[in-house]
Amino acid sequence: MAQVRNRPAIVAAAAALAGFLATAESASGDPLERELTLAESILLAVRNNRDLAGSRLGRFADRLTLEDAEDTFRPRPSIGLSATRDSRASVSGRDEATALEISPTVSVRIPTGGQLSLKSSNTATSENSASQSVTFEFRQPLLKGGGTTVGTAGLVNARRAERSSVLAFETAVADLVTRTVRAYRSLIQATRSVEIAKRSLQRARDLLAVNRVLIETGRMAQQDIIQTEASIAERELSLAEAEGGLNDARLALIDILEIDSRTRIVPTESLRVEPAVLDREGIVERALRSRPDYLRALIDVEQAETAVALAENARKWDLSLTASAGLGHSGRSLSEAYSRFDEDYRVGFTLDIPVGANVDASRRAHAKAEIALQRSRLRVAEMRQSIEVEVRGALRKVEVQLRRAELSRRARDLAERKLETERIKLNAGLSSNFRLVRFEDDLVRSQNSEVGATIAYLDALTALDQALGTTLDTWQIDVGLPGDGGVEQ
Repeated sequence: MAQVRNRPAIVAAAAALAGFLATAESASGDPLERELTLAESILLAVRNNRDLAGSRLGRFADRLTLEDAEDTFRPRPSIGLSATRDSRASVSGRDEATALEISPTVSVRIPTGGQLSLKSSNTATSENSASQSVTFEFRQPLLKGGGTTVGTAGLVNARRAERSSVLAFETAVADLVTRTVRAYRSLIQATRSVEIAKRSLQRARDLLAVNRVLIETGRMAQQDIIQTEASIAERELSLAEAEGGLNDARLALIDILEIDSRTRIVPTESLRVEPAVLDREGIVERALRSRPDYLRALIDVEQAETAVALAENARKWDLSLTASAGLGHSGRSLSEAYSRFDEDYRVGFTLDIPVGANVDASRRAHAKAEIALQRSRLRVAEMRQSIEVEVRGALRKVEVQLRRAELSRRARDLAERKLETERIKLNAGLSSNFRLVRFEDDLVRSQNSEVGATIAYLDALTALDQALGTTLDTWQIDVGLPGDGGVEQ
């Protein structure tokens, strides 16, 4: 989603974060006030979150699993060594014989489901005999287990599982970023509420001073000052409540950032209402291209389709082509054994026909795979519908909150002008404390309303990001290459 965001450069954020970690506490151990931008808070949350750290470890395990699958069609060489000594009873006593054998072998699976193997055997004994042989074997299923769809199913499924794991990790990071953004803005709102309450209390005290002057000059009755004193008490109560809310918001953000609970965070991000540039026509399609949960649902459909293909394959007869070619000879020494090569060729077919319970079990497994495929397709269709509704609702909410923010700013401006006019009239003896206190209440409400409306608009943009699946793009966060477990911002 195209938005205008004021975020510091990555290098600056990293440097500020390093300074934060280095000076989070003074030499005496007392916590310090630390200024944090929203980008720095996100960076802290992503780096410190323990659940995310566990997910990173899971990414390493997933990568190892994928590497196992990637090795499916790689040659698998091995070398066999054996040494035996036989002692047998004979007419002349006991015959002793020693045999040494070395057997290098290499085998490789091919995507069609077949397998190639090459084996060499070299044997020498103490009885003046030796033998050598080289055998090449090929086996290819023609029905059950044959074809690239079945032959590569394990590798393809492993790659899909890896992609699904990456998407799940992206979802976890995006959710953490969203929670951090909302908590940070809640802290801004609580901070602004304290500032508004302090200014309101100070204006009430200034009004009390003016009232005393008016009473001394005989321009106001003594009992009229009670209204102002009551207003001061109410303002002090409001300030205490606002400070309590600020402390709660600070602890909520600290819990997400997982830093020292004594740290007094000072948010430095400014609140600005800037209309976002949105592509209304293609916004749903963008969500379908970006939403990790929808992409994972599509992967589940692909996995289910492969499962159906494997279930269909399991119902086939097992007909395989086998072929082999061998060269070998025996002699009194290895050199004599290698002096000639006796050829041996074989080709044939093997057939295994399932009957009885095996057929019924394969039929039921295929039916269950078909049902799972239909259910996964229904989930995709349902998710597509819900995503469209969610995205259009989030877009509408952005527009409504933008209008509300603009109106609340205008209302706050009018409330300030109204209060200032009433203060001038009071000094001229043309108004009363009651009207001025009421207008003061109106100003406080409008100021808090403006802050709330501004944050509601920004949160609506964040919710739209989440609905579109573009949170990581908006905040320029890269989870890294599949399997490396890295998260960079």
